[in-house]
Amino acid sequence: MSTQYTDRVIHGMEALYGKGFLSPGGAGEMSVLLEDVTLSGCHVLDLGCGLGGASLLLAGTFGARCVTGIDIDAALVCRARAAAEAAGLADMMVFRAVEAGILPFDEATFDVVFAKDVVCHIADKSALFAEVARVLAPGGRLVCADFVDGEKGDDLGRLYDDWIDSMRAYGLSFHFEKLAAYTGAFAAAGLEDVCVRDHSRLSEESAGREVAFVTGSEAGPLREALGEDRFRARIRATKLRFEALAAGALRHVHMFASLPLAGARDGRSAVMPGSPPPRQPAESG
Repeated sequence: MSTQYTDRVIHGMEALYGKGFLSPGGAGEMSVLLEDVTLSGCHVLDLGCGLGGASLLLAGTFGARCVTGIDIDAALVCRARAAAEAAGLADMMVFRAVEAGILPFDEATFDVVFAKDVVCHIADKSALFAEVARVLAPGGRLVCADFVDGEKGDDLGRLYDDWIDSMRAYGLSFHFEKLAAYTGAFAAAGLEDVCVRDHSRLSEESAGREVAFVTGSEAGPLREALGEDRFRARIRATKLRFEALAAGALRHVHMFASLPLAGARDGRSAVMPGSPPPRQPAESG
């Protein structure tokens, strides 16, 4: 079981990102990520559900028929279940603690797989997206937000490395890669109609607000909850993420892909109704 998310880390991240969220952007980014996605009637897999904040919104706000949330941290899964009960959504949601690796579901189980800022914690992205494609129903959709490597010369490389070190000091680990690692894994898994939207500017603005918060007068309760050493590590990590995004050493992207309908591999579009249109061609990174 993962030990990255201690009570103090959870308290600090919820203070920054909102109740139920362990990644930047919180509920506000969900609205941007899902603005062109229709989830009505869909069975959604929330990959790396954490505290369940995104899962609750997928069902309660965005209209998913049911949501299955999975995470490798059993303690987080327990918290997510409690949150669903408190929100009156328990009958629409299932949360499971899982082992890393093969997803414990049959083929073609889900209409949508949702992953917000979780794939950057997983080393073997090709294996993960192969599993995503396996559990998606034909015509099903992948919706994925993640941080990816940007352009890093010597100076930017040092800035980026400093940020990674700061996150390790805060108790978190990552496996960042270029965008091409994602789009290549999509292709290898048979996922098509890939659309990539750069969210870096909005993510940078959000990080700037976090810097203002952790260095401002309202951070007292967070400082008390985290303790002095952890609070200093949080300030450093927040500042460095903002600087890395501003400099282009780190990017944040929204990615969409679909599994073709059975037999629809003749070049024609095969996406589920309500999936976002390809506003731009897939980027390379």
